[in-house]
Amino acid sequence: MSSHPRDDTPDSLPAIAGDLLAWIRQNDTRAPAWFLDDGAVAPEMAAALAAAPAPPAAPVAPAAAAAPVSATAPVPASPDAHVAPKVLVASRPEDASNAPAASDPAFAAACAAFVAGALALIDREGVPTGGRLPPDPLLAAHGGDKAAALAALCAEVLPCTKCALNATRTHTVFGAGNPDADLVFIGEAPGQDEDLQGEPFVGRSGQLLTKIIGAIGYGRDDVYICNILKCRPPGNRDPLPAEVEQCEPHLRRQLAILRPRAICCLGRVAGQTLLGTEASLGKLRGAVHFYAGIPVTVTYHPAALLRNPGWKRDTWDDVRRLRALVDALQAR
Repeated sequence: MSSHPRDDTPDSLPAIAGDLLAWIRQNDTRAPAWFLDDGAVAPEMAAALAAAPAPPAAPVAPAAAAAPVSATAPVPASPDAHVAPKVLVASRPEDASNAPAASDPAFAAACAAFVAGALALIDREGVPTGGRLPPDPLLAAHGGDKAAALAALCAEVLPCTKCALNATRTHTVFGAGNPDADLVFIGEAPGQDEDLQGEPFVGRSGQLLTKIIGAIGYGRDDVYICNILKCRPPGNRDPLPAEVEQCEPHLRRQLAILRPRAICCLGRVAGQTLLGTEASLGKLRGAVHFYAGIPVTVTYHPAALLRNPGWKRDTWDDVRRLRALVDALQAR
């Protein structure tokens, strides 16, 4: 079982109460932003929750209808199915900052040092924009049109039977987002909601990821989101080495089409798997790594933040550094 399992259960009373408290704090100008909420419950709210009856058991959801695998390249789940494209777009807070908070000079200085060090490392390694992956042949076949190339690759990946996960999946989850994105977010594997809908990060953790992306001034239509595995492992367990071996070539081809400036791995498992390391999340965070020459940062999986809100502060620092790095790479 993954250390950051995805949260696929319906909202419970405590979860709803927590969301309400977060909203109240977000709209209180004296309080930190929602992503810094520590998850603490006021005593009167805690007493009310303790006295509340248990919520009824959630009904088992029927099998979902066929859903698009990619926002840029929807592909039917069967020859007879047809669905309209779906794009998940985050609202962009008007006060969202694209740079470190000016009121936090210590962090701003640390962030500037992080970016300077990352750029120096990139220069020293001689890393070209988009990494060292050669452009995928599908790009040339489609005249350089990334969206068309991704659609063609998606059509190849959709019926994949290279590992045993094809026998238990509902949908292959290829990826979704902007084919011209400079930033790609990568998780380890789809969860239950993703398997049912054929879209990455659509459950409660996906909603939180949308807020995190919006907090640094992006929408989901500005970035690209995918997973290392394209099929859900039973019980949301960690990817097996044999599964990664069969599925990573699909990811490499996605990245060879996207050619992003940076990657953000969501969670320890995604970071360790993509980078081929056993280093802890604590050692992976706060540093720049490389995957095929593409700069990589690692932060907490949104599902982990739902269970441990105290980690939101660290995540906020991580994504602000990430945004500053992407801005610096775009300016070069």
